[in-house]
Amino acid sequence: MSYTRDGIMAQVYVAFGQGTGAIRVSQAAALELHRWYYNAITDPVVLSWGTCGVQVLDRIRAIGSLAALMAIQEGSPTITPLQVWEAAKTVQAKSDTPICPPVPPPPPPEP
Repeated sequence: MSYTRDGIMAQVYVAFGQGTGAIRVSQAAALELHRWYYNAITDPVVLSWGTCGVQVLDRIRAIGSLAALMAIQEGSPTITPLQVWEAAKTVQAKSDTPICPPVPPPPPPEP
C-alpha cells in the first residue's frame, strides 16, 4: 500500500481519538494537532511510514491520553488546544525520536 500525507494525518487523528477515549476534542484542539504534525509528514516520513508508523501512532495515542487526563484534572469534558500543545510537548520530550517535529510556539489563548 502506498501512503499519502493526508492519509497519514487521518491516521494521526484516529490515534489521538483512541487516546482521548470519551473526552470531547474541540475543533480548535484538532486544529492544534494538525498544526503540530501535518507539515512534519514529509516525503521521507511518507516513504518510511510502513515501518515507523506504528511507533508514531503509539505516541499520538499517548498524546491523546495525556491531553484527556489534563482536561479531566481541570474538570472539563473538552480538550483544549493548550492541552494538546502541552501533551505533545511532553510526549515528544520523553519519546526522544528523530521523527518528532520541532515544538511550535504555544497556541494563542482561547477567547
